[in-house]
Amino acid sequence: MAKKSKPKISKLKRTNHTTNKMKKAGKLKLQRHKQKLQKQKQPLQKQIEYSSESEESTNEWADMLDDEEQKYILTRLAKQPQLLSNVPEEEESNKQGKKRKRSRVKVQNQERDSGAETDMEEKYEQEQADKPVKKLRPLLPIKTKEGIVQRAEEMELSDTGSNDKDEELQLEESGDEQEHQESGDEVDPESDSGLDPGEEEGRVVTTVELLAERRNRLQHEKLRIGALCSSLLESPEKKLKNLYPILYLMEDKLKDGSLNLLSVRKLATVSAAEVFSDILPEYRIRHQDYSDIKLKKDTLALYKFEKELLEFYKRYLVRVEKAANLLRKKKGDNRKLDPPTTSLALLSLRSMCSLLEAKPNFNFSTNIAQSVVPFLDSPIPEARSLVTECCCNVFKEDRKGEITLDIVRLINQLVKRRGERLQPTALDCLLSLKIADVQLDAETDIKMKKKQDEKHKKRIVNLSKKEKKRAKKLKEVERELLETEAKENETARLKQLTEVTRLAFHIYFRLLKTAPRSKLLIAVLQGLAKFTHVINLEYYSDLVAILTQLVRDELVDARSRLLCVRTVLAMLSGAGDALNIDPHHFHDHLYASALTVHAASNDSENRLVLEAISAICGRARRVSASVLLAFSKRLGTLAIQQQHHAALAALTLLHQLVQQSKSVSSLLDTEEIVGSGRFDPFAKSPEHCAAHAATLYELSALSRHYHPTTVKVANALLAGGPLPNELLKMSPLQIFDNYNGSQMAFKPAIPPPAAEIKRKSGSNRPHVWTQQEFKTHCLNVEENVEITLDNVT
Repeated sequence: MAKKSKPKISKLKRTNHTTNKMKKAGKLKLQRHKQKLQKQKQPLQKQIEYSSESEESTNEWADMLDDEEQKYILTRLAKQPQLLSNVPEEEESNKQGKKRKRSRVKVQNQERDSGAETDMEEKYEQEQADKPVKKLRPLLPIKTKEGIVQRAEEMELSDTGSNDKDEELQLEESGDEQEHQESGDEVDPESDSGLDPGEEEGRVVTTVELLAERRNRLQHEKLRIGALCSSLLESPEKKLKNLYPILYLMEDKLKDGSLNLLSVRKLATVSAAEVFSDILPEYRIRHQDYSDIKLKKDTLALYKFEKELLEFYKRYLVRVEKAANLLRKKKGDNRKLDPPTTSLALLSLRSMCSLLEAKPNFNFSTNIAQSVVPFLDSPIPEARSLVTECCCNVFKEDRKGEITLDIVRLINQLVKRRGERLQPTALDCLLSLKIADVQLDAETDIKMKKKQDEKHKKRIVNLSKKEKKRAKKLKEVERELLETEAKENETARLKQLTEVTRLAFHIYFRLLKTAPRSKLLIAVLQGLAKFTHVINLEYYSDLVAILTQLVRDELVDARSRLLCVRTVLAMLSGAGDALNIDPHHFHDHLYASALTVHAASNDSENRLVLEAISAICGRARRVSASVLLAFSKRLGTLAIQQQHHAALAALTLLHQLVQQSKSVSSLLDTEEIVGSGRFDPFAKSPEHCAAHAATLYELSALSRHYHPTTVKVANALLAGGPLPNELLKMSPLQIFDNYNGSQMAFKPAIPPPAAEIKRKSGSNRPHVWTQQEFKTHCLNVEENVEITLDNVT
């Protein structure tokens, strides 16, 4: 319904409402309060127009003002012409006589004042002329926002001062520089204080002045970068534009053409890397076009922030990559980089590696990997170690597997391009891959799954409409639950791991076939030995044939052949046990080379031998008794000629063999052994060395070892008892690492020596001679030899 309008009231009724009885009777005092004074409108002042004719009138006062003051007044007048509205103009002819007289008087007074002022100025100039001239010494200029400011310092009069002509020249030069700056001309920053080349040679800048200027500038930039970064970290959404000056300080040259300090560039690079590692999110930013969609205020602000953040991050990565690529020389470039440039390039490379480790799932992580991975083949060891450590950390911490797959693909491309010319340490990072649950033989599983899906499809066809809707809703709910719980898709992750494993073995097999004698053979064999549990059975026979040829090849070094033996035995102790492969060639080489390992050898060789023998112990049921006896005797020999940690690991392996095989326990019998033949420790084959005729006499020597734990294990073997409690839960290789004394740590700790007990003075026993002949000899010497002692003051 429409609203009711107010009833109309006549003017008479309205006045009756406002009046009362007092007003009608005339007793009411009206206008009790004073009326408010209305402000009178002031007449508009005429705006003064300035034309070219007014410039002539300004010549009277232009001589009394400087150039800067004239410019300032003219600009103010152009903006606010009312400034001179109150200034009296020239006398008009239509004014009255009295006003003319007053104005004449004022003019006369002004002339008198101006005359007095001119007298004062003349007096001041006379006094300044009478004073002696001060000597000024020029200082280093200061660079400000307005330009370069020249400085000078007063000098005291001394006998060792410069000549008057030199001082006059310095004063004239400083005066010319000041006039040059006041005129507004730009000064060349590369030249010293804007002097001509001829005058520049006369001025000498000391090293102390240069160092002081550099220190001041560096300190200023430190404070500036620190303030910018701290304010940015406090509120990244509001202060994101603080990255502009930080990225500007990373440039080689500044806007004025001068070179930037190398220390400032390093500080800006490191500071920006730390800021990005703190403010970058863990997820990947994917932007869409929201121009046609209305968004909330917070959503729009977040969208703009993420867009600007990506832009700044991209600019930073471009600058850092440009600085780091100086280490990658092109073909035919033999120039050597200077140490400052090399240090900046290494710092840039370290910054990229730190960002890749901190944010492996963020945008541009693949681009960082593409620029970092080629440094695995860098001739600089520090660059190689940086990238190797970065890749190892990424492989260990990566949960999704995307960046791991990208890095392995890049390494595969590098191996294809470089081949056997690749650096030996380039493949060390592949040992950190998390290849555990991998399905390389997934084809059979896929076939079984297809059969199950076909059966399920037949069942679904026979379902009713209600059952189909119910199953569809259940799938949607399960999908939402998986998303809310942030549960990873195991099938996709397994596919990525499978692809990573295939690429890794593709790299290893390529190098084995194309470059079997290269320096990369050690890295390839280490990788194959570590990931033998995921190698497809189809490749086992070909791999064993290749490794057999390498073991027989005399051009391959001893350590590489030991690695081949360890790799094959590790394969056979795992899934390769089902294959009918005779490893006697590998047993022979291991038995012969184990005798050459001793206490002075490298720990890596000792570990290799122990790992290979432990692989034999793992498949003791499929090894002949003569081979087990031979390697048991060899373990006793190794224990007596190695350090305590390797001796402990060898004795632990020997204890395992004694527990597994009864034939090995015969080596501990103290009774006479009846048998044919004699033990030959230098035989090439373990099956024909007659180890059944030997005894473990080394245990009796080890029972008097300097290491207490080694003594306990040797006594336990002799007595046929169990190992000490501290060794029961550790494998032989773990014992080898834990008891290693290469870090100057002896385990168990050596107790401090006992304090000496002081005897009482009264309980001193008399001296007793144990040999009487020696006593008589000493007495004869004292009696027959004259001894004169000089007084020594």
